[in-house]
Amino acid sequence: MDERKELRGAVLDQRYELGDVLGIGGTAVVFLATRLSDGHSLVVKVLRPQFVENTDLCRRLRREAEVYRVVRHPGLVPVLDQGTLPDGSPYMVLERVRGECMQRLLRRVGTLPPDLVGAIAMRVASILHAAHAHGYIHRDVKPEHILLDRDEEGSLRVRLLDFGVCAAATAPADERDRESGRVFGTPSYVSPEQASGDPDVDARADIFGLGIVMYEALTGRLPYTASNVANLLRRIIREEAPRAMLHRPDLGRSFDQAVATAMARDPEERFPTMRSFSRALTPLVADRANVDRRLAAILRFESDVTATSATALDVRIEAA
Repeated sequence: MDERKELRGAVLDQRYELGDVLGIGGTAVVFLATRLSDGHSLVVKVLRPQFVENTDLCRRLRREAEVYRVVRHPGLVPVLDQGTLPDGSPYMVLERVRGECMQRLLRRVGTLPPDLVGAIAMRVASILHAAHAHGYIHRDVKPEHILLDRDEEGSLRVRLLDFGVCAAATAPADERDRESGRVFGTPSYVSPEQASGDPDVDARADIFGLGIVMYEALTGRLPYTASNVANLLRRIIREEAPRAMLHRPDLGRSFDQAVATAMARDPEERFPTMRSFSRALTPLVADRANVDRRLAAILRFESDVTATSATALDVRIEAA
C-alpha cells in the first residue's frame, strides 16, 4: 500500500493528520486520519495518483459529499468535510465506521435465509429510494457496498457505501457525453442498460443490481458468469436471468417472483421504484423485529470498512 505515501503524516488544512492507508480501490485511496481539534478518529478519501488530473473523477469525489449533504439518510456514511490537496485534487473526510460488509458475511456463511435477505434488501431499498428522489443513481449496488452493523442496543443497522460512480441529474451534459459507451459499476452486478453503455440510466438500474445481490445471497452464486468481461456483459444484455428457485427450491414462489421481477431484462418489466420493490417484499418478511435481531446476532466485526472499490470500466461492446 505505497500509493500516495507522500501524504502519510501530512496535515490537511491544519485540521486532519493522515495516518496509515486503510484501503485502495479502483479510483481512490482511503487513509486513517485524526481530527486535531479533539483527537477523533476518522477516514480521508483521496484519488489515486494517476487520477488527480482527471476532471470527471475529481468531480465525482466531490459529488459523494454532495449526495450525503443533499439526501441526509441515516443509511449513508456521514461526510464530515471536504477540501483540496496541494496537488489540486479533492479530498473527502468521512466518519469512521465499523461493521461487516455483506460480501464478507456471505463468504463466511454461504447463503442466508430468505427473510434475512428480504430484511437487508428492504433497508437498502429505503436508502436508494431517498437517493433516487434527489436524482442520484448509485450504479454499483453489490454486497461489498452493503455494511451491516449493530447499534448500542444491539439492533440492526444497514448502510450503503460508495456513491463514487453514481449518476446525477445535476451532472453536466459534457460529462454524460463522455460516459456514452462506457460501463460504470462492477460487471457482475450491472443492469443490461449499464452493460450497453447507456449513461442515462434510472432507478431501475439499481433495482436490477439489488436483485442480483438478493439472488447471490439466496443461492450462493451469481446469475451471470463468463470467461471475460466482454462476454459477461453480452450475456447480461441478451439473456434473461435464471430463476433463484432453480438453486433454492425452498424459496417460495412469491419470493422467487420478486427477485425475478427486479432482474427483468426489460426495465419496463421491473419494479418501477425502490418503494414498490420494498412493498413487494414486506409480506414476505414476517416479524421484522425478530428478523433484524437474528441478523444482527450473526454479524462479526473484524476491521474497518473503507468503501474504496468503486470501478468505472471503459468497455465497449455492441448492444445486440
